[in-house]
Amino acid sequence: MAMTAGNSAATGVNTGSNAVGDIPKTPCEELNDKNNSQRAALASDPQSQSIRSNFGPGGVTTVVHGSLNGGPAMGAASRLLPSRYSHLAEGLWAGKNKQQRAAMKKSGTSNVCPGNQFKYEKAARPHQSHCESKMLETMFSGSPAPSGTLLLNINWQSAADPNSKLPCRACKKLLCHAQKHCNLKIELCAKDPKQKPAPLKC
Repeated sequence: MAMTAGNSAATGVNTGSNAVGDIPKTPCEELNDKNNSQRAALASDPQSQSIRSNFGPGGVTTVVHGSLNGGPAMGAASRLLPSRYSHLAEGLWAGKNKQQRAAMKKSGTSNVCPGNQFKYEKAARPHQSHCESKMLETMFSGSPAPSGTLLLNINWQSAADPNSKLPCRACKKLLCHAQKHCNLKIELCAKDPKQKPAPLKC
């Protein structure tokens, strides 16, 4: 699940060959396909009506896929999901029981930028359950700390916009902290995945 370093976020996520005459997909198109596939799987979850409702049409949830330096994609979905979705980044939720999760939410501590540690604000729905948090916390849980270019394709679905490509206020604060203090350059895919990704503006 961890991202590994590659050459460049602009070189693509997948390394599979294309048939002669095919136009290779952009990295954002590949991440977009992964978002669509993951959301469809969640929206058809065979065991949970709540998951199907939250990730289906009209549900307010987020699915994100990202790639560090053009390496393998990492995915995340908002909310606390059951273990059958352990292939997705879990961030600070990984391996914690109910009591440990409560302590984690109360402390607001983070793995991101150990030398200039990020701190989460208190919220009714903890920001640690957001996709961007799950991804960054997973990336910074190991050693060495990630660096380079992180390309994110965000699919934030709400009643106002079924495919917002921008982070929410809380996630933008986390991403900007990582970009300022953690030797990361963050780029965001556009609604049209064929377009060039834009640098995160903080």
